[in-house]
Amino acid sequence: MPMRDVVSYLQEHYDIKVLGDITWSHAVNSQQRLQDVLNDPQVMMLEVDVILSSSGEVVLAHPPAQDSDLRFDTFINIMIGSRQGIKLDMKDPEVLIPCLTLLRDSGLQQPVLLNAGVVPGNDGYPPKFSTRGFFAACKKFYPRGILSPDWTNEYTPLSGENIDAMLGACEDFEQVTFPVNARMLPFSWPHLTRLLQHDGYSLTIWDGKPVDKYLRLWLQENTDPAKVCYDCVDENGKPLSWWNNAI
Repeated sequence: MPMRDVVSYLQEHYDIKVLGDITWSHAVNSQQRLQDVLNDPQVMMLEVDVILSSSGEVVLAHPPAQDSDLRFDTFINIMIGSRQGIKLDMKDPEVLIPCLTLLRDSGLQQPVLLNAGVVPGNDGYPPKFSTRGFFAACKKFYPRGILSPDWTNEYTPLSGENIDAMLGACEDFEQVTFPVNARMLPFSWPHLTRLLQHDGYSLTIWDGKPVDKYLRLWLQENTDPAKVCYDCVDENGKPLSWWNNAI
């Protein structure tokens, strides 16, 4: 499913025109958090983190947490009854095949973004995932998923070499959305713009903390909502969307 199909799907259920109109809820990793946002008309996409728990179950949690009250299979079964799309941020290679297999067999109709850190960044953290292995597994087990490969950077801006490595890894794929931390974005922007020269490539800008008005202004002045998703919240904890956060 290309990103243009994500827009088409969400247009059927929500009043959107471009990627930047999509609203998100980040880190939906517990039963309570899921109930808070499930089927909320103000939330169109749910981002979750997927790990292998200390007991060997596939659950939704973000490291350093090692467990959760929300199993992955429970989450998918619940989402079958929702129109909301999903982004899966997979933290452990061991969860990849079980997740893709369950997705394939679930019959989900909504968009699913498949995310993992597969290319080294500048922070010195080697990827847990094999780059080729991640792409091959996604293509084999859940080809309708939307590829969202990531760098292993936490806080260090991306370099031209990082972009070259990602472009090389994705050269066989026409549709990709690349996740980038919002706070790292201005410092990486001269290099990231090279990704957006490809018709099928887009960015998913995210942040687990509220985006202040200065960064929001930068986003509005420098990014194109036709090519960018905004998985962020404002200072009031509201999903960051193009129409209700004008400065």
